[in-house]
Amino acid sequence: MKHLACSLIVVCLLFCGNSPAQSIRRPTDLRATDAEEKEARDLAIKFTFLFTEKQDLTPIIEKFYFTDFADRYKGFKTKTLNTRRVDLYFAPGLEYSSPLLTAADSKVWESFYVATNNFLLLGFISGLKAQSDETREIRVTDLYPSEVIELLHTNPTLANMIERKGPARALGTVEEMRAAAATLAQAVTMIREKHKGGPSLITNKDGLAEVIMQDEFFKPRVEVLDEDFFSFPKNTRILFMNTPIGLQLMLARDGDRLRIFWTELIAN
Repeated sequence: MKHLACSLIVVCLLFCGNSPAQSIRRPTDLRATDAEEKEARDLAIKFTFLFTEKQDLTPIIEKFYFTDFADRYKGFKTKTLNTRRVDLYFAPGLEYSSPLLTAADSKVWESFYVATNNFLLLGFISGLKAQSDETREIRVTDLYPSEVIELLHTNPTLANMIERKGPARALGTVEEMRAAAATLAQAVTMIREKHKGGPSLITNKDGLAEVIMQDEFFKPRVEVLDEDFFSFPKNTRILFMNTPIGLQLMLARDGDRLRIFWTELIAN
């Protein structure tokens, strides 16, 4: 487990940015109930297994996300802005201009979210596969094939996602947003083809499930909101749950079950 945690941290540290979760207070005395903890850990297992099987967030969103998660994100970011136009972080090396929060509808935002995070997750998984030696430095080519790197460099708004080439150019129009999502989706297809028929990342599902259910690294963190957050009212309980594939799930209760309303990189 120590090796897995080190691998997660090393790969995540290749990426940096501002996290939505940094916008809420972080008390240290709150604990998940036994039932919450079991449910959150179980959701992390299902998330991990389904993504590594399908290599796509779309079926996970259908099963485990709030149906309005994209609108919740748009509303949250819009609320935190002042009236001036600014460029906002979305993913490592990827920024967008704030007017897109209203110019692009939830369908465009969801497609953009899926394409971006599919790309990041598949790169993260490639990095974990490549790092059999904790002491070896992870190279860019361990994460993404050379042809994928070349593809992203053809789009100026994506050129810094893998290797920083210079000042970032933020997405400024809905058309640029759609084009970025299409390029990232093409990159994901290329990555899948490159690794088709290769060894599975998870060779022992039962063993990994046991680790996620028991290890402290996967213990959910709880916050009780002191203000509105992602359209959840004050006093809502929010849980943050690590997964073994680089994303932290942000969870809230929807009726009788926990659902995902956003995700962020674990290292943030």
